[in-house]
Amino acid sequence: MMKRIVFALLLLASCFGAYKGHAQGTNTESYTDYFKKPDNGNIFEAKTKYDYKKLAEEMTAGCQNDYERIKAIYGWICSHIQYDTSYKIRSADECMKQGKGVCQAYCELFYLLGKALNIRVETIEGKVKDQTGYVNPAGHGWLFAYTRENHGILMDPTWGAGSVEGDKFVPEENCWQWFNVDPEWMILSHLPNKQSCQLLKKPISEKEFLAFSPFNPLWLEYGLDLQQIYEQTRGQTLVLPQFYNDGNGIIAFQDIPHLTSLSIGVQYTFRIKMLSDREFAIRNGSVICGKNEWTDEGGGVFSVKFVPRETESLSICIKDAAEGAWSTIVKYQISPPTQTEWDLLATYYPLSTPEMKAVKNLNAVEWGKAGVTELSLAQLIKENGVTELPLLYDGRGQQLVITAVPMSRQLKQNETYAFSIKPQAGYKWAIVNGQDWYTDWEVSENGLHSMKVTPKTPGKLSLFVQMADGEGFWPCLEYVVQ
Repeated sequence: MMKRIVFALLLLASCFGAYKGHAQGTNTESYTDYFKKPDNGNIFEAKTKYDYKKLAEEMTAGCQNDYERIKAIYGWICSHIQYDTSYKIRSADECMKQGKGVCQAYCELFYLLGKALNIRVETIEGKVKDQTGYVNPAGHGWLFAYTRENHGILMDPTWGAGSVEGDKFVPEENCWQWFNVDPEWMILSHLPNKQSCQLLKKPISEKEFLAFSPFNPLWLEYGLDLQQIYEQTRGQTLVLPQFYNDGNGIIAFQDIPHLTSLSIGVQYTFRIKMLSDREFAIRNGSVICGKNEWTDEGGGVFSVKFVPRETESLSICIKDAAEGAWSTIVKYQISPPTQTEWDLLATYYPLSTPEMKAVKNLNAVEWGKAGVTELSLAQLIKENGVTELPLLYDGRGQQLVITAVPMSRQLKQNETYAFSIKPQAGYKWAIVNGQDWYTDWEVSENGLHSMKVTPKTPGKLSLFVQMADGEGFWPCLEYVVQ
C-alpha cells in the first residue's frame, strides 16, 4: 500500500512539472541566517498518509546543504501550488492532490518535505498587514526553517506564490522576495504571536505594528535601504514617494529622498543603478534632466543633484527599449512653495520664479547665446521694472554679444536710447525705425559697437543684422515705439 502511495505522490509531482532549485555542482550559495532563541512552541506534526521523502529528494537533487534544500522546496511550492480561493484546503495531502491550499496547507506541505530530509521547520502564526494596510482578522501562518543549530531563515511561501484579487489567484512574478526575509523587513508586515519569533533585538508590540505605515514589496525590489526603512517605520517617520512596477529588474535606487513631497528650491541627491541599458530622466513639469546630465560613476551607477523648479510632480522615468515610450518609476509631489523657497530657487535658477515667468518674451536660451546670463538677465529685469522684454528672434542671439540695450519692449517716441553690442566678425548691423535706418555705429578698439537712437515713428524699432552672404537684413531684436 505504501509503495502505491509513494508512486501516486511522485506521479502528482510529475504532473506539476520538474523543479530543481540548483544545478549539479560544487559551488554553494552564500547566505545570511538568523539566531532564534530556543523554545518549545511553533512545532506541529502534520498528519499525512504519504511518504514525501522521494519527492523531497527529487526536488533537492544537486543541493549542497540544508539552505539550498530549503530554497529548492520553497521554489517548488511557490511555482506549483496556488492559493485556494474557496479557503477549504488546509492539509498538505489535499494540497498536493489539488495543487492548491490556504496558508496552513502551504506550511504543512513545506514542513513534511523538510522533515523528509531531516530539516527542522517551524510554523509561525500571527497577524499580517498587506500593502493596503488591511489586517486579516483570521490571522496567517509562515515559516522558520533551520539551517543549523539555533539558526535559520524566515519565509512566507503563501505570499511568495502569489495573491488573490477578488476570487482569482494571481501568481507572483518574483517569489524570492518572501524567501530568507530579513527580520527587520518581515516585521513590517508579519507580527508573530510569540515575540521570540520576531528575531529582533528589540521586539515590537502589537500596538506599534498596527501603527506602522503599510509596506510596499517594491521597496525591496528596488533595493531601498532596509535598515533606514525599518528605523523610520519604528519611529513613525517613514514617508516615501509612490513607486510603480515598470522599473522592476531595470533600476535600483541607491540614494533617493525618503519623502512623499519635495520642495521648490531645495537641492536633492538622486543616485541610481541601472540594471539594464535604458534612457532615464528626471521630469519636473517642463524641466527634463536626461541621462547626459547625470554623473556616470561607473558600474551602471549614475548620480545627480537636482533642484525642483516647477510645482508639478517630479518623477524618475525610464524609456522602453522597444517602443520608445516613457514610464514613471517613482513619483514625488511638490509641496506648495513658500516665498522663502522661491527666493532659494532664485539662487540656483534666477529666471524660474513666478515673478520672472510672468515677464513676457522671456527667452533665456537666446539671451544666453547673446552673452546675457540668467543671473544678469534677472537683475536687469528687476532693476528696470520690466514686464515685457524685447522680442529676441530664435537663432539671432548667437551672432552678437549684447552689452547694453533697452530692456523693456515698449519704447517712447522722441526719447533717446543707448545700444551697445559686440557683433561677430563679418556681420553688419543697423537699427531701423519706420523709414529711418541708423548705421553710424561708434566702434571701439575691441570691436564694441555703440549708438544712441531717438525713435520718431510709432510702430516697430528693430535691431537688424545683415547676414555674411550679404543677402539682406534680418531682425534680431524688436521693440514697439509708442
